[in-house]
Amino acid sequence: MLRGTVAALGCLAAAAIIVVAIPAPHAAQPVPAPYPAVAPAGLPGSWLPVSSLLTVGGANGAGTVTWHLGLMAPDGSLASLEETNAVSAAFVRRMTNAGPALPPTRLASQTWSVSATPSRNQRSMYFASPAGFTVVVTGNATWAELRELAASLRPLSS
Repeated sequence: MLRGTVAALGCLAAAAIIVVAIPAPHAAQPVPAPYPAVAPAGLPGSWLPVSSLLTVGGANGAGTVTWHLGLMAPDGSLASLEETNAVSAAFVRRMTNAGPALPPTRLASQTWSVSATPSRNQRSMYFASPAGFTVVVTGNATWAELRELAASLRPLSS
């Protein structure tokens, strides 16, 4: 089951991000995820959640579950966690804006593919699991911040 432990919406107003908490009964709507969903755990409080969206079906096709979690990094840049059971190549292409591949990086026991789209100031890290799900960490956050976010990912308990 996909369960949100923290959900928030962010609004841009006069160049400031306003974080609005969603009350718990509405934040943790259980949705069956056909993959082991992951979420950040242990990030410092300077990382702020600014958006969350769960899509069943939609652009990724019938039978897919896709979760987006947007975060503001400590320096004010943006990063997001995107995960799905959709077809990996197409999903990665969309989430990374078809950024060209860079040398992969290894965090803990996971090898992440890496790409950059300089025209959009976008950096991305991603992996496709043999179990049929894909995780993408992307945004205009620094490489160090994206690695910190990726390293914080832990399976959600059902």
